[in-house]
Amino acid sequence: MADPVPFVSLPAAVPLLDAVLWVAAFAFYGLGDYATTVAATTRPGARERNPVLRRLFDGLPLPPAVTFAAAKLLAFAFFFVGYRSVDPSPLRPLIPGVVAAIGVLVTVQNLRVLGCDRSSRQRLH
Repeated sequence: MADPVPFVSLPAAVPLLDAVLWVAAFAFYGLGDYATTVAATTRPGARERNPVLRRLFDGLPLPPAVTFAAAKLLAFAFFFVGYRSVDPSPLRPLIPGVVAAIGVLVTVQNLRVLGCDRSSRQRLH
């Protein structure tokens, strides 16, 4: 009898830990930071506090959501090229791990800012 086909199979070149860390990096640094930054910066009178992103948002004739998405894609390409250029070693998972950790931190900070803004508006009404 043949072995059953696995539901999900990962390429042999990506260890399970690395794959999990890349998923976490995408979830927090990619989606979480993107969604919370766009939510915060699209409010009337709001400005991005990061000076690099603020210059990017102010300097291009595109909506911040578009420029931020392009910046995120470029950053992920840079991270992944760096990951692929490092020989497999116990330190290699640090690349997606650090990206995931930064994503968690900035997403939590953005959520705090969004929550503080909402609670201050509720107090005013």
